[in-house]
Parts: sequence; C-alpha cells; structure tokens
Amino acid sequence: MSIENKVAVVTDTSCSIHPESSLAKELGVNIVPLDIKFFENGQWISLPDTNISAKDFYQKMRSQEKLPQTSGALTGRVSKIYEKFGEEHRPIISLHITAQHSTVWESALLGSKIATEKYPHLLIEVIDSKQISLGIWFLVEQAVKLANEGYPLEDIKNQILQSIPKTDLFISLSTLDNVIKGGRLPSAAGYIGSKLSLKPIIGLDNGKMKIQGISRTETKAQREMIKRVENTKGDIIKLAIIHTNFPEGAQLLKDNLSGIYSNDISIFEAGPVLGVHAGEKAVGIALQRA
Repeated sequence: MSIENKVAVVTDTSCSIHPESSLAKELGVNIVPLDIKFFENGQWISLPDTNISAKDFYQKMRSQEKLPQTSGALTGRVSKIYEKFGEEHRPIISLHITAQHSTVWESALLGSKIATEKYPHLLIEVIDSKQISLGIWFLVEQAVKLANEGYPLEDIKNQILQSIPKTDLFISLSTLDNVIKGGRLPSAAGYIGSKLSLKPIIGLDNGKMKIQGISRTETKAQREMIKRVENTKGDIIKLAIIHTNFPEGAQLLKDNLSGIYSNDISIFEAGPVLGVHAGEKAVGIALQRA
C-alpha cells in the first residue's frame, strides 16, 4: 500500500499520550498539544501541555490559589497538520475528547475547514470520541491498526463509530474539588454537599461525565471498579489503568485486577488535561469490548 493512500490518524493530548512518547512514534500518530493556563501575577499564562513535566505540573497546581484551566483552541495547530497530509494526498481521521466537556472537537472541525479550503481534494473525518484519556487512545490504536491494514477512510470511520459505545472509562477521584471548580460536574456541588471526603467514581454516559458511584474509602472504590470489570458484558479486548500522580494506587489496582483479567494490563500516567479536572490521586480503568 502506498503512503499516499494510507489514512493518517490525528488526535490531541487529552488522550493522555505524549506526542514524543515511544508509543506515539511507533504508531505514527500525530498528537496535537493542548494548552494549560496558569494564573500568575494577576493574569492567565498559557503554555502547551507538552512543555511541562507531570511532576512540575502537579507541584504548580498544588501551589496556586486558582485552579489551572485547559483550552480546546487547537485550530491553528491542527490545521497545519491537516495541510501537511493534504500535500501528501492522504485522507485523515481525527479523534478527539468528548464534545460534551470540551471545545476541542469544534476547534478541530474549524481546522479541517481551513485545510480543505487550501486543499479541496483533502478527505478529513473529525470524530467526537465521546471519551476522555485512554478511552480516546484505544480508539486511536484501533484506527491505526485499520489504516495499516489498508482500510479506506469511510470503513475506518464506520468501525470507530461502532467501537465508541463499546469503549468505557471510569475513574475514582480522591476529591470532587477540581471537577466542580472546573465546571465538568455542575450539578455535583448540590448532590455531594459537604461529603467531599468521599471517593466518587466518575464515568461517561454518551460523552457526559456523571457520578456513577460513591465509596467511603479508596479500598472500597477500587473494589467497586473491579466489580464493574467483572460485570462487563462481552469479551474485554483491551484494558489499562490510568492515574493522576498516584502510581502506588495504580499498581495496587493492577495487582487486584490480575486475578480476574489475564491479559496485559498497562499503567499510564494521565496528562495535565485530565489532571486539572480529576485532581491528584485519581485512578481509573479504561476498557474496550469486542
């Protein structure tokens, strides 16, 4: 198969994979940086989330009075990538964070319009993954596999759309502070009241974040997530663990999961996009069914 016909796969750093990681390079995925904004000296200062290490990010978030902000404005960055593939006459599938909680998808759509005005022959499908973090990445990996097997853009798009409802991510938060301050759970403040010390489990329902369970301790929260894996209908073909500056919690969850899931379980540290909204010491599971 010539490179000219091979579908290119694009995503953004909300997938929790760094563009310079060996995984991204091995798969040949184009991962567009998103911006993180820190409030410094009375104003918001933006920088690409790839320009700060996890350690520095959490330290900075911990020390600041205001919660950092995330920006979905990637139109300029993503249109340049689209245009590069326009020059190569390659079709593109572009997978992004749920449109329910971010403007990234709309921003990518605008980028595709800019690129196709310059290259009218360019075929681009911009997909709302209805997912976050590794939920997006699982779909990206699937798209790359299909592209490598020579599937045309329309077929890849259709298979990804079929896989979106078979992809799930749920995460236990140490606190609801960040997710409430960030506006991702606007009704949570009234629902949870003064019980912010509890361990809520957040999941996605058609792209919308919702509280799907509440536990009193981290141990009980992990048991609840393991129970959800056990009760998953259908065969699980991918499963991984994600955490926000909580490697020991992620390892404990992996050890406990290994008794019920015999395949490989990888552990990933979330990028700043998830870290801002989930806060520190969150741990979760991403899975995909056949």
